[in-house]
Amino acid sequence: MKILRCLICFIAVLLNQQLFGVGYLDLEHYTSDFIIQTKQIHIPHYPYAFNPSIIRWKGKLLMSFRIIPGNKKSFNSEIGLIWLDDQFNPTGEAQLLAFRDSDSLVPSRAEDGRLVEVGSKLFLVYSDCPDQKVSKAGFRIHVAELDYNGKTFSILHKTKLTQYEGQSDQLREKNWVPFNYQNTLLLSYSIDPHLVFHPKLWSHVCNTVSYSDQKSYWGWGDLRGGTPALLIDGQYLAFFHSSIELATVQSGGQSMLHYFMGAYAFNSYPPFTVSRASVTPIIAPEFYSGTQYEHYWKPVQAIFPCGFLVNNDTIWVAYGRQDHEVWVVQLDKRGLMRSLAPTY
Repeated sequence: MKILRCLICFIAVLLNQQLFGVGYLDLEHYTSDFIIQTKQIHIPHYPYAFNPSIIRWKGKLLMSFRIIPGNKKSFNSEIGLIWLDDQFNPTGEAQLLAFRDSDSLVPSRAEDGRLVEVGSKLFLVYSDCPDQKVSKAGFRIHVAELDYNGKTFSILHKTKLTQYEGQSDQLREKNWVPFNYQNTLLLSYSIDPHLVFHPKLWSHVCNTVSYSDQKSYWGWGDLRGGTPALLIDGQYLAFFHSSIELATVQSGGQSMLHYFMGAYAFNSYPPFTVSRASVTPIIAPEFYSGTQYEHYWKPVQAIFPCGFLVNNDTIWVAYGRQDHEVWVVQLDKRGLMRSLAPTY
């Protein structure tokens, strides 16, 4: 009943705004009751880092992040790594990964990395366009195996995935969801329907593993990938993002693209059926407020999750805010799971 009341409340506000033009939606009024706290992470020398992924690796917290170097209107983009302590404070210096050979004339366009451990190997899954000419077909998902020598990270091998079910030169590929299934790297191409690939990392090919088509009650835009999926209590859990055009108090009454975060769970065995999903957005008080910034593509209200950790009874989600900040939000795990509704 609680889920139904929340859903009806959100729909009523939207209809009131969109059909009758009365007032603006105040997102701060819909803070999720399982939010515990939020914390901003400041990365030395990279004040405008955003879209972080996070993983506990070798007993420590490792975070990736994205930066837009130089001209914010270009396609250039880089990904860095930094160690954190258990309070999410950076330790040591951040390192930008080298995605190009030293003599390459093509700048890095690596976007929105997701860190995932498979067996004893650490992978970074990201989108990039290594071609001289920027095009939709040039942006494809890459999988890089990372090596750590005790001081710095390097890329042992990277694969551009170009052959898979549904491949189209008209689509810019990004936001595939990585997860570890029995020490094998799998990638969810889409959530609705849930299409899962097995990448052949030395051949640029993805084999289709499974397809399932359960629907959720989410009404805030198409479900798109966010964090890697982790096996929690016998099922996989992940956080997605979506976006719709809205005029809100937080956008100053201007109609613009608003990004929202939700969670979903899927079965731990093929066909990896999505079993439960958020009905309404996960919202914390600081999600859509704060300082404004010259956006690198257009004004948005952006919340973008790329990684999470489970710590006993709580979950920490790492997310980018407004395309220029790194944050983590702590959630009560039981409260989050209770908020997910069965799919149909």
